Amino acid sequence: MARLRIGLIGWGTVGSALGRLVVAGPLPVDLACLAVRDPRRERSVSLPDGVPFVAPQEVATADLDAVVELAGGLGEPLVWANTVLRRGVALVTANKALLANHGIELARIAREHGTALLASASVGGGVPMIETVTHLAATGGIARLRGVLNATTTYILTAMGDGRTYGEALREAQQAGYAEADPAFDVDGQDAAQKLSILASLAWNSWRGEDDVSSHGIRGLQVAEGRVVRLVAEATEERLSIGPADLEPDDALSRTTGVENVLEIEVRAAGTFRVSGPGAGGRVTAGAVYADLARLVAGDRPILFGSLA
Repeated sequence: MARLRIGLIGWGTVGSALGRLVVAGPLPVDLACLAVRDPRRERSVSLPDGVPFVAPQEVATADLDAVVELAGGLGEPLVWANTVLRRGVALVTANKALLANHGIELARIAREHGTALLASASVGGGVPMIETVTHLAATGGIARLRGVLNATTTYILTAMGDGRTYGEALREAQQAGYAEADPAFDVDGQDAAQKLSILASLAWNSWRGEDDVSSHGIRGLQVAEGRVVRLVAEATEERLSIGPADLEPDDALSRTTGVENVLEIEVRAAGTFRVSGPGAGGRVTAGAVYADLARLVAGDRPILFGSLA
C-alpha cells in the first residue's frame, strides 16, 4: 500500500492531536510539511522535529497527495483551498466557515480537477453527523433536522439554569476553556448556523449557505432557575433557523451537557434517527480528520457537496 504524503496547515488543539495520530496510528500516512500562521507564538504542544516548516501557501503548492487545513476562517484558507484543488490534490478540512460560504464552488473545482474534498470534522467534532445525514438522505426523504450543535452555549445555558446570570455563566465558561475571550462566534449563533447550513445542503441536495440561516443567539438572555434552555438548530426544506428554546425534561436535546452535540434526523416513513457524542475536543475532532485520511488511503475520492456540483 502506497504511503499518503500530507501537508498540514494549523498546529492548534486539533492539528497537534492529528500530528500525534499520524505518528502513532496504523495508517500509512507521512506528515511531509507543516505550516502555521504565527510560528513565534508559544504552544502547549511543540512543533514536530524533522518536519519541514513552511508558509501555508507553500503547503498548498507542494508535491503532496493531500493537504489538511485546520487553520479555520475565510480569506487565506479560501485561497489555499482553491490552489490545492485546482492542482488535483485532495483537500481535507474542518473549516465550517469555508464550507458554509464556499462549499459549492469548492466542490465544483474538485470535480473539474478530479480530486477529493472531505470534511467529516467540520460538523459534530467526533460525531458522524455528515455521514449520517448523507446516508439517510440517500435512503429516504428527510423531513426535518433538529439538534444542539454548539458546546459553548450549552455550557452557558446549563449554568444559567442552575441560577447564574448570563455574565456569570459566560465568565465561568471562559475560565473553564469552553468560551473564547471574544465569544461572539458561539453566543450569537454563527458557529451553529454554519454547521446547520452544511447539514441542510446535504439533507436536501440543494445548496444552503450560511446566509440562508435565520440566527438568534443567547447574548443577554435570561433563563429562569430550573428551566432547561438550549441553542437549537432546526431545518426543514423550506426554513433553517438557530435560536434559544425552552425544552421539556423528556426532550432528548435537554439532556445535552458539556461538549455533547446531538442531532435528530426525521425521515419520512422511517421515523427519527439520533446521533450524539462529543462535538469538540482535539482528540475526537482529529479522529474525524484521520478517518477522512483513511478513506484517501483506501483509494476513495469523495467530494463533499459533489452531487450538488
